[in-house]
Amino acid sequence: MQRIIVTGGCGFIGSNFVRHLLATDPGLSIVNIDKLTYAGNPENLADVESDSRYTFKQGDICDAAFVDGVLSEGPVDAVVNFAAESHVDRSILDSGPFIQTNIVGTQVLLDAARKHEVPRYVQVSTDEVYGSLGDEGFFTEETPLAPNSPYSASKTAADLLVRSYCHTFNFPGIITRCSNNYGPYQFPEKLLPLFISNLMADKPVPVYGK
Repeated sequence: MQRIIVTGGCGFIGSNFVRHLLATDPGLSIVNIDKLTYAGNPENLADVESDSRYTFKQGDICDAAFVDGVLSEGPVDAVVNFAAESHVDRSILDSGPFIQTNIVGTQVLLDAARKHEVPRYVQVSTDEVYGSLGDEGFFTEETPLAPNSPYSASKTAADLLVRSYCHTFNFPGIITRCSNNYGPYQFPEKLLPLFISNLMADKPVPVYGK
């Protein structure tokens, strides 16, 4: 049975990912590492707690000893890193947690994955690393990185760390950069739920940068 380590699995995207894998692939087990900050809710995965293929471990990805201990418990087929501080406005008020979790936490995971020879590492990033959308109206993988907030700068730094490990150590890393996901279990401060709740309450819709 394959063993997948998912970080940030109690958050919005991570919990949907965990639930999807358990529902579609009976040949794998998942270890979910989550610090349970304000955006992490174990109730998001209450329906899979009884699944013998699912294990939850509360902890911080910046804690190298903790991460190493989890990866030492058995062979790991992949690490998928959803764990992140991810709110633009919060990063402007206090960038420290973003630097710590998004950059240092990624470095800890990369080193642990290298040490344990994990054959696949997936860094879940954001399109915000590209900055403002230009006249062409879309981003490509060749679009220059131009982060405009402490949050996006921290994610950019993490992406570049992954890229450097791939080139320096032949590390099996992949970076994904998605845009404004929406769906079940999403935290209400995010773009689409915020727009919907504000419109329902007849409040103005915030536009970042305006």
